[in-house]
Amino acid sequence: NKVVGGWEMSSIFHASTGLPYYFRSGYCNVPGQFRMGCIPGIIPGSNVFAQDKGSFDPAKGPLFNVDAFQPSTDFNFYAGNGPRITTIRGFGYHNQSLAFIKNTKITERLNFQIRAEFFNVWNWHVFSNPGEWGGRAFNTDVSGTNFGEWNGSVSDPRNIQIGARIDF
Repeated sequence: NKVVGGWEMSSIFHASTGLPYYFRSGYCNVPGQFRMGCIPGIIPGSNVFAQDKGSFDPAKGPLFNVDAFQPSTDFNFYAGNGPRITTIRGFGYHNQSLAFIKNTKITERLNFQIRAEFFNVWNWHVFSNPGEWGGRAFNTDVSGTNFGEWNGSVSDPRNIQIGARIDF
């Protein structure tokens, strides 16, 4: 029983859809007294994505097609006609963590525990900043020279913790 017994395993699986994207224009010639940002509209019938989200490769260029949005030159005393938050969603998030725990009773009041915890056990990487509203893995400023490009952000890598403790 001291070798084979006392084992526990726990797992947490987290999955969610991607957060909606919001697009802005850094070039916004609207007087500051109006307290508004310039929001580009999406040109009807155009494809917002320059690459397929399912097979996105940062080396092949940006994710978004700048020609699908109102050009930044339109924002001269005009705030744009786009929605504040679009229906275009970012990459979904998924993660699984596992823990293996071995409890061994040494005496009736003394317990020795060894545990191994694996966070993001499968080392899945997602192009997102999970849990950070406003933190984006892609530039969504249509006036920027790097619009639609990946900024290098991905979800956290695998993390392994091993520990031991004595309860008395």
